[in-house]
Amino acid sequence: MVLATIGRVEGSLASGFASLFAPLPRYAPRRRGELFWLIVVLLVAAVVRLWDLGSFSLHKPDEDTTVLAAIHIFQGGLPRFPDGMFYARAVAQSYLIAASVAVFGQNEWALRLPSVVGGLTLVLLAYFLGRRFLVPVWNMIFVAVVALLPGLIADSQEARMYIFLSASLAAYMILLFRWERTGRISDLLATVVAMVVAIQFQEIAVFAGLLIFFPGLVHGDRGKLRAGLVAFVLMGVAYLVVSRWILSFYPHIEVAHDAKVSLQFGEAPTLPAMRLPLLLLGAAALVAAFISWQLARSVSRLAIAVWVAGLAFVGLLLDATLHYHLGLLMLLAAVVLARRNSEASGRGVVLVAAVSVVLAAVQVMMLHAAGAGPVNKIFGLMAGKPSIWPLLQLGRYSPVAFAAVCIGAAIALWRLAQRKPVADYWLFFVLGLWLPLIAMGTFGWFFPTRYTEFALLPLLLCGLAALQSLASRLAEPSRDPAGVSGGGALAATIAAISGVAVLNPIAVAGAVDARHAFPDHRAAAQFMRSLPLGPRDIVVAEEALMQTYYLGHIDYWLEDASVAAQFVLPINGQIVDEYTHTPLIGNAEQLSALLLRPDRGAIYIVGSGENQEDGRLAMRGPGLSVMLGTKPFKVIYVAPDGVTKIWKIDAPSGRGAGA
Repeated sequence: MVLATIGRVEGSLASGFASLFAPLPRYAPRRRGELFWLIVVLLVAAVVRLWDLGSFSLHKPDEDTTVLAAIHIFQGGLPRFPDGMFYARAVAQSYLIAASVAVFGQNEWALRLPSVVGGLTLVLLAYFLGRRFLVPVWNMIFVAVVALLPGLIADSQEARMYIFLSASLAAYMILLFRWERTGRISDLLATVVAMVVAIQFQEIAVFAGLLIFFPGLVHGDRGKLRAGLVAFVLMGVAYLVVSRWILSFYPHIEVAHDAKVSLQFGEAPTLPAMRLPLLLLGAAALVAAFISWQLARSVSRLAIAVWVAGLAFVGLLLDATLHYHLGLLMLLAAVVLARRNSEASGRGVVLVAAVSVVLAAVQVMMLHAAGAGPVNKIFGLMAGKPSIWPLLQLGRYSPVAFAAVCIGAAIALWRLAQRKPVADYWLFFVLGLWLPLIAMGTFGWFFPTRYTEFALLPLLLCGLAALQSLASRLAEPSRDPAGVSGGGALAATIAAISGVAVLNPIAVAGAVDARHAFPDHRAAAQFMRSLPLGPRDIVVAEEALMQTYYLGHIDYWLEDASVAAQFVLPINGQIVDEYTHTPLIGNAEQLSALLLRPDRGAIYIVGSGENQEDGRLAMRGPGLSVMLGTKPFKVIYVAPDGVTKIWKIDAPSGRGAGA
């Protein structure tokens, strides 16, 4: 009896959720000429990825790490760093790089060729992925966008794992949609395997695991929801196993020196002086309660009215305590729920909006008066947690696609508030992009752009689907806005224009010709190899891994101790790089001590063109930066990039370089 009741409730909730989404046509029949255009796009993608592929030096982040481990396969059969540590991340990529080098020789072209193949595989997979939501002409635009998007071109021209991550996740989503169609357990198992492969390349792939619930939710299918839950647990276990296995090879030690470990993801901005007094919080709660009651009073169903009031009350309190990200989400949910379940004139909605705007304006003035800093910091203070940076960082891949998604999501919310269904790709957006990035924002404040790449394909797919819907309305105004149209001349023209806008041709051109975009570590190394170094000469490098690869060995690593702290360990009384065991020179005093050594020859410092936004001040620290600009340091070489330099300090008086 109890189980039957639970089953009925579960079924009612599942079918009710599925009713929010309009049944849209999927997998339109292939049109004549699609194969031809797919081949054309693949050829163009190959050209832009192979263009000058080996003409520029290895660069950060990750290329040096990846290559050092992959090259070691020729020595011991396993991807290891010079210190002997096994590199367990993206093992498949390491062997692909080694195979490429075995065939084409050890050069940048061969090191990056596997990434080119991975990028072309992604373009091909995009064709099958896009067919779930896009009609043929828009699907071909999607394939072209994946082929020419600057971020994906860059990934395909670098010896890094991120293009393999995207390709693996594309396969995961294709298999997921196959399981949606067939319901076969074998297809679900294949979906899980694809996710495990993606996690092997980069653990952040696990954030895309929420998509496993898409088939069950969009169709109100309890069987698929239960199967999806089991698959989700299996993927979570796989993530824990892979993550722990990778971390097991890294040294687990306490930092035994005076450097402060720099935070990898940064801290959220704070201003303790802005904490509200208890009395003021009480007054804010009373105002929030009144406004919440005004919003919920027109809702006839008591249970829904309670939800509306609760969401609005909590949302306003979150806004009052500088947590606008969560607060606005709560308020949006309250407003949509209220509008769906009442025939009110909207006065409550207007009141909520007006109070929120006034509150935000007052807080901006208070923060400015309290010396919170520039506008961007005030914005960060008011956003609160979870961090919104992952969402903003993802938008950098394609601002137009990001804008299309934002505008389309607002329209979708308006339709939901009017009790109208929305296209099912908005559920795909929630599970594949919005919720995962919010989850990521709970783990840190700032993330590098590449860490959001697991959500890039959903961004492009949903952005183009939203533009497709707009084109359909323009081409056939009588159609339901939630639907899509096969097109016609006008829709095809809009599709082409949209694709160009999403790509940004200027950015594409810059991505294809990347020769001048990166520091020239290779040229600096070539100059060093041309010098007649003596046995007592000392080579110091700002990029320990990069110059270990290019020169084979360096004597010291130069970097501010607080920056290097997360990558070092103590060995025999020295602080050394964890990958190469190169001793660290982390401050001006240690560099001065090296200069005063009586037994040394000449010292050569191979600089880095990386992190030049502030002239590399943050990476060197003020002490080292000042020393490099004074005597006896003299610049003897400047690489073609104009920023990578080599300094020389002559041997002590009376001792030659080769003495």
